[in-house]
Amino acid sequence: MRVTSNMSADNSIYNIQQGRAKLDRLQELTSSGSNVNRPSDDPINSSLLLDIGDKLRAGDQYLSNIQKSGTWQQFTDTALTGMSEVLRLAKQQVATISSGSSDATVRQNAVSQLQALKQQMVDMGNMQLGDQYIFGGAINSTQPFSGTAPYYAGDETALNVEIGNNTTQQMNIAGNQILTADTATSQPYGTTNIFKAFDDLITAVNANDVPGILAGSKALEDGAKQLNNAQSDVAARLTRLDTMTKLNENTRNTLETIYGNTQNVDYAKLAVQMNQQKIAFEASLSSTAKLSQLSLLDYMR
Repeated sequence: MRVTSNMSADNSIYNIQQGRAKLDRLQELTSSGSNVNRPSDDPINSSLLLDIGDKLRAGDQYLSNIQKSGTWQQFTDTALTGMSEVLRLAKQQVATISSGSSDATVRQNAVSQLQALKQQMVDMGNMQLGDQYIFGGAINSTQPFSGTAPYYAGDETALNVEIGNNTTQQMNIAGNQILTADTATSQPYGTTNIFKAFDDLITAVNANDVPGILAGSKALEDGAKQLNNAQSDVAARLTRLDTMTKLNENTRNTLETIYGNTQNVDYAKLAVQMNQQKIAFEASLSSTAKLSQLSLLDYMR
């Protein structure tokens, strides 16, 4: 096969173009610091990087949800702790009049104390986080509790947030499950309607009804256990959130390592490749320039 001057010229131009393209690619890698700047650079790793990016964004959302849920749990625990203290004070007050009293002033003083403590329970039941009432369920923009029957105006909706892949955590506790529990509601913590217990106890003290006072005292004991059960649930939730935080952070670190190893260029290796490619490109230009200087006489010699 005869190699013509046109074929030699075309081959030289092709080699120059290929060398220029490789050099441009290395310069792009140097300036961007990324191995994959477009899907066509590496379809397989491009897909991997997109998948990792999606997982990292999901992980950020999980951590945000965990932080929000953790704050909600802490506010809930603060309210439950306050409620437990109120019941402790109420039981102390009842103990002073558990045998009744013929003195109307003593009974009225006890009633006033119990009414004030009940109002504190109402206030704690209406505790807010931002503009949301934490014990209102899905109806969390209006006060869930009042001091008169039926006491509770919220609902039992469980507010769940995603804290991991296919993993959710209930963020709230419905107020009727801790303060106005009865047979018509779900009963994860107990069956005592604490507000009704206060009202019955106040009525019994006013009437100097000793059996009623003792029954009211027992109801407050049951209510205290109910609140304690709820606090144990909140503590378990906080422990789970802490565990999921660590899991999500470890997963994120692993994904970031894979992403970095795949995407970040090795500048030391790149510098060697760049130098080698420059030498090859300059050699190609030099040889082409010499070839283009040949005349017909050179071929006839």
